[in-house]
Amino acid sequence: MRLFQKISDFINVLINFGVDKNSPYLELRKAKLLNVIVWSISGILLIFLVINFIEKNYFLAISDILLLIFVSIPSCILQYKKKYKMNLLLITSAFIIYTTILTILEYDVNRQTEHILPALSIMVIFFFDGWKKNIVFLLFPLSFFTIRFVVMYQTFGFIEFKTLHLIYFIEFLTVYVIASYFKSDMLSFYDKLQNASNTKDKLFRIISHDIKNPFSSLLGVSELQLKFAQNEDVEKLKKSSQIIHSSANKIYDLTQSLLDWSISQAETLETKIEKINITDVIGQIKEFCEITAQPKEIELVFEPKDYIVINCDAVMTQIAVRNIIMNAIKFSNRNSQIIITQSIENNELMITVQDFGVGMEEDNLKNLFHENFLHSSYGTEREKGTGLGLKISKELIEKQNGRLEAESQLNKGSIFKIILPN
Repeated sequence: MRLFQKISDFINVLINFGVDKNSPYLELRKAKLLNVIVWSISGILLIFLVINFIEKNYFLAISDILLLIFVSIPSCILQYKKKYKMNLLLITSAFIIYTTILTILEYDVNRQTEHILPALSIMVIFFFDGWKKNIVFLLFPLSFFTIRFVVMYQTFGFIEFKTLHLIYFIEFLTVYVIASYFKSDMLSFYDKLQNASNTKDKLFRIISHDIKNPFSSLLGVSELQLKFAQNEDVEKLKKSSQIIHSSANKIYDLTQSLLDWSISQAETLETKIEKINITDVIGQIKEFCEITAQPKEIELVFEPKDYIVINCDAVMTQIAVRNIIMNAIKFSNRNSQIIITQSIENNELMITVQDFGVGMEEDNLKNLFHENFLHSSYGTEREKGTGLGLKISKELIEKQNGRLEAESQLNKGSIFKIILPN
């Protein structure tokens, strides 16, 4: 058992030779596969070298030595230096050229060197992607048929197309289709893993973003409570205690909601469309956001005339609306209002959040939802933000085939519109 373990450890060392373990998964896999090919064929060449010397076939023996010197050794050097692309080019081209030229110059009917080509053709599919894979793969049947026809001409003095050649072509095509399918399946699996990883990152960002603001407000009220206690102001102490108790309950509800949502979205960010009373949802969000609005003495106004029921993802919509309102609070002046409205227009739900705060310059407004633009600035009372709130909201709304729009004027305020299909 120890011997097998030592052999296994040695093979792992060879496979991982020169491999950068911090590389992306696909590049890591290609680098390891390159080692498998190089070490395997180098071992085979050494065996061929011994056999050729024993059989006094010095031409083939010299060709084996040349291949080891000019391909295998440089390949190990390139792999050690982590020059994977150069190494890949060297190996792929060297064995095509070697197999083709050697078979033409010294054809060994017993060795049947050309039959190495179909096996190597599988290799190239896993080394290259897209159009490169297709072009490089064409080199293998071209080399193969070149060998067949040159040997036929050398042997019989003419070239003749036979049914066997069609069979060879079909074999190459079959190898290509099967190997391409398995590679496509592998890439699909990799994409799913990558999406799951990206989703988890987004979930952590959303949770941290949504919990941070209410906790900051809660800490602010608790700090005031300490002062009220020191001054023995019982009335204000009682009122602040009620605020803290109410805030704690709402934060607990938010945390539970986010945790439930994160569990349900463990695989990917998928919408869960259901019928909800959006009026009640906005009312609950308003009450929650008042925790942050009260210290700045900002009034949140939401006076719906009717109840609206729509089909949407309840949690995604809550997070988006809450982020927009919290953003409005951040950039609103003390003793101002934020007006929230709901309406159905053209069979779409429109939720508007209007503030009368600092607004935005035209350039910032144009780039607000640009993919590579992350605008983060201090609020009217130096509140610090990450700039992620709007991006998160936009993504969650678009996941439901909706859209997020904005209007703004510097020093006059902003209007954000959440539009969802009804």
